[in-house]
Amino acid sequence: MNDDKARDRTRELPMVELQQEEYKSLQAQIATASQQLSIAQAIAVKEKSRSEELSNLVNRMQADFDNYRKRMNESNKRLKEDGICAVLEKLIPALDVLKQAIQSIPDEKVADGVKMIYRQIVDVLSAFGVEEIPALGEQFDPNLHNAVMQVKTTDPSKANMVVEVFNKGYRMGERILRHSVVKVAN
Repeated sequence: MNDDKARDRTRELPMVELQQEEYKSLQAQIATASQQLSIAQAIAVKEKSRSEELSNLVNRMQADFDNYRKRMNESNKRLKEDGICAVLEKLIPALDVLKQAIQSIPDEKVADGVKMIYRQIVDVLSAFGVEEIPALGEQFDPNLHNAVMQVKTTDPSKANMVVEVFNKGYRMGERILRHSVVKVAN
């Protein structure tokens, strides 16, 4: 019986040694896997940080582009308005010439033709939002009127009032295309 036990022990010994080797091998594999997992986690953290940086960069670039687009749209709008105003400023003196021509043409049919041209130019100006600056009977405003003459008045209520308009003034919105040229009571 003792021999049987000894034989069983000798058989168990290689089994135990085999299991210990397998256990050590598994521990080594676990250690390697744990190491690889730590490396992978570090790479993941680094890549996540890089991804956030790139995302922030994209967001900043998008905001910069939106701001650029808004500035360009505003700039284009101003340039367009400046161009329109430049053309209209050149067109306004033609109204003065046509008005003088209408008054000095003796032939009624020719005068009617010039009046049609005058009305067409006024319609073009109106289409662009150009309106006449009120002057006659208004309080003098140096932002709207250009006083070229002064006349004495005895009525204190008419002091600093526009009493005569030599050339009409025009504005487009808040922009003055031409100041009214006026005579002011003093």
